[in-house]
Amino acid sequence: MRPIGRLQSGAGSLRLRSNGRRASGIGATILVLGALPPWWTIGGSGLAPQVGGAFDSPGFVGFFAALVALFAIVAPEAFGSPLRIDSWPVHLALVAVATLAIGDSVVGAAVTATGSRLPLSSVFGLTSAPGLWLTVVGLAIWLAGVAQIVDARDDR
Repeated sequence: MRPIGRLQSGAGSLRLRSNGRRASGIGATILVLGALPPWWTIGGSGLAPQVGGAFDSPGFVGFFAALVALFAIVAPEAFGSPLRIDSWPVHLALVAVATLAIGDSVVGAAVTATGSRLPLSSVFGLTSAPGLWLTVVGLAIWLAGVAQIVDARDDR
């Protein structure tokens, strides 16, 4: 380790982390990237389409929860010692908050689409909602990683 002020440089030591933390990091990164493209498209066929995403709904909470999870995974390596934020209850709480926020966003868009008499397949299709599908894949990977972290309890 090469100290950089209070921070440590441990080039590549994140590869030595547990499988759960690695999966959580990959899933949270995919979720962060999935928050950028549209999550739904309401309208079309003569009407101007109304496009929404993570930052137009409670889904932004999931975005920030994923950023905090990434910080929790990387921070112990940066500071060179275990931190309380990198504990299994924190990981579980973050993924739970993200799941609820993303679920609330999807339900809200579905209710709006149903009120507009649009089929949900046109609102949440792969081409009209690429960000949502990317987010769902990231959330599934993140959930699997957190399940491994909780299963191991103090797994580092």
